[in-house]
Amino acid sequence: MRRPSLHRILTYNYAARGHSVPLPREKSHKRVSARRVATMTGLGRLAIGGAFLADPVTAVRVLGVDTASAKRMAFLARMAAARDIVLGAGALLTRNPAAKAGWIAAGATADVADAVVIRAAAKQGTAGPIPATAIAAGALAAAAAGFWAAGDLYRSRLS
Repeated sequence: MRRPSLHRILTYNYAARGHSVPLPREKSHKRVSARRVATMTGLGRLAIGGAFLADPVTAVRVLGVDTASAKRMAFLARMAAARDIVLGAGALLTRNPAAKAGWIAAGATADVADAVVIRAAAKQGTAGPIPATAIAAGALAAAAAGFWAAGDLYRSRLS
């Protein structure tokens, strides 16, 4: 059991005797805003898309795929790069909360699809199981944050 601080004990005892003393404020936890999550998601998509476009073979190799296969799959990495760049730009450039929510939800849906496909590739032995699982988990985490932000942005248009 955690012991109360000396300040809390003294403040409580003082107030218990009938004196009016405000209790110390609890630390406030700042809530992350949906707009900030949307901005970070958009920037992340631009960065990942740019990296995949600049070096698609390395982007595929990160999944634990051999170099020869990665070279054959480079066009798929470029397709994913184009998709992420467009989704990131849409999320960053849109000012309307409902429209921004749509861009973010589309990106989150793409992240879920990526996680499913990458995990399936790991099960089939096409991708390395450890890196693929880690990347799929990251994609699911990004999707969860994206769906939360999209919902919050969409609701904010009502108020």
